[in-house]
Amino acid sequence: MARVVQRRVEELSGKRCCELCGAPPKPVRALAEAVDKMHKALGEVQDALEAQEQMIEDLRTDTGDEQQADVAPSPPPTAPACREPLSLLTAREREVLVLVSQGKSNRRVASSLGISEKTVRNHLSAVFSKVGASDRTQAVVMGIRSGIVSIGD
Repeated sequence: MARVVQRRVEELSGKRCCELCGAPPKPVRALAEAVDKMHKALGEVQDALEAQEQMIEDLRTDTGDEQQADVAPSPPPTAPACREPLSLLTAREREVLVLVSQGKSNRRVASSLGISEKTVRNHLSAVFSKVGASDRTQAVVMGIRSGIVSIGD
């Protein structure tokens, strides 16, 4: 995938992004590099989550909890601690979280949902408050852990 992105970046490197997205015109290369960095970061988050799940499973095995694991299946990656606060989110707050996870700015989220940027900010504040996140990244990670947000869709 990285080669495809790199090839496309080279093809478009002399062109500029339009101002419709709300950002000043920048070379496509800068935008593609930012998208590539975000993709890599999300991949690293997913790898870290998988490593954490493996560590938990290893700890269960090391402490002799494998017998309990046979009786009751281990919880899915969406552990109750992650699901509980996220279950407090309204449908609109979940929509905002999913769009934010796609790397959209407040302006683009607002445009996608037909609401104002202030309303998007209000929804994000509510999300942060309900899930105990201090920023967008933390909220998205919690969304991934809970299953509300999926990587690669």
